[in-house]
Amino acid sequence: MKFNKFKHLLIIPAILIGVGIFVYQKKNSSKPVRMPIQERATAVRVIRVPQTTVFPYVMATGNSQPSQVWQAVAQVSGTVIALHPHLKKGALINADEILMKLDPSDYKLAIAYAETEIENARVQLAQVDIHEENAKASLAIERQVLKIAEDELQRKRRLFDSGSLSSSDVEKEQGNVLTQKQRIQTLLNSINLYPVDRRRLKVESAKLETQLALAKLNLERTTIRIPFNGRIAAVNVEYHQFVGQGYIMVIADGIDTAEISVQIPMARLGNLVQSDTVLNTEDSGYAELGKLLGLSARVMMQQNSNLIEWNAEVVRVNHELDPRTRTVGIIIEVDKPYRRIQPGKRPPLLKGLFVDVELTGRPQIDSIVIPWSALHDHRVYVVNAEKRLERRNITPGIHGSDYVVVKDGLTAGEQIVISDLVPAIDGMLLKTFDDEQALAQLLSSVGGSIHK
Repeated sequence: MKFNKFKHLLIIPAILIGVGIFVYQKKNSSKPVRMPIQERATAVRVIRVPQTTVFPYVMATGNSQPSQVWQAVAQVSGTVIALHPHLKKGALINADEILMKLDPSDYKLAIAYAETEIENARVQLAQVDIHEENAKASLAIERQVLKIAEDELQRKRRLFDSGSLSSSDVEKEQGNVLTQKQRIQTLLNSINLYPVDRRRLKVESAKLETQLALAKLNLERTTIRIPFNGRIAAVNVEYHQFVGQGYIMVIADGIDTAEISVQIPMARLGNLVQSDTVLNTEDSGYAELGKLLGLSARVMMQQNSNLIEWNAEVVRVNHELDPRTRTVGIIIEVDKPYRRIQPGKRPPLLKGLFVDVELTGRPQIDSIVIPWSALHDHRVYVVNAEKRLERRNITPGIHGSDYVVVKDGLTAGEQIVISDLVPAIDGMLLKTFDDEQALAQLLSSVGGSIHK
């Protein structure tokens, strides 16, 4: 019990030892030293702004279609009596070859009938000429007879006045004169009608000539020829089949040229067409629209590991803007789409083939270009000589899918930040790393090389 009474006194030495240690450390400790604040640099990827030639281009896709599609519509009726031996769907047939013939019998008869009628009209014209000549000759004779009758009338009047002749003889002679005048008038009337008859027969003859020409034309129409080098798309007739006028017998697609229509956004088209040329519709009708606008085209298709290409040109623009997509249709034409065919390697540019189209504008020489990702609302992040950030306003020009041409605000050789920088504060210290791969990709996208 006595030990428990003094047990709490044992803690006093421990407290005294702790106080001693604290006093010792307090006396021997040094004052805190103020350390200077060090600025930390932010690591960023940069490139040096290149000056290069930019080839603005845009990629689009479309389906190949023949430039010419021909329908053999029957212009005359008839029975099919002959067919081209290769007139089958898919067959290639050269221009001006005969595809089929219709029975020409009716049209040969029409020609014979028209020729007979024309000859008949010619005979009638000859008769009119002869009748007119005869009438004129008879008129001359009748006038002489009239002259004799008038002279006889005068003689009898003198005899009547002298009392040597009765009045009945004078009156009879007057009747003879009047009868003769009537004959002359009848002949004159006939002669006056001959020119009318001649004109009527000439009109009839011209009508018959027209009928003959139509009959000959219809005879030619019984032979159907393909007007261009083509591929047969449809055959709707058979041997011995009767076809009526207006019936579509054959459909053929031209193989000399092919067209691809692609839709281009107006903004992208504006990047391609940078020209001071003023176009007037009365000049040349835009016969060479691609050259006038400085556009060139290339058609491509990937088949397995082969990239197949066709040279092409821009030939026209669609007549209206697509109201839904706000795009304009550009028509590309490929010449000789069936040339240089290699089975298994290079197919022809078939109808309906899905292809890529590359449109390229005029090259923009000595252009300052930056990656699209380096543009921040008309600003770029420039690394100045002190390795600090400068947010600079620029004036952008044309652009592609992954590049922008800078019209003002940057010079070649300046360093710009291409990595994400958040936050971006003017004057912040930067630690730069040149991204050669990004620079090479930028130059590849503009299609140029560093200007020297």
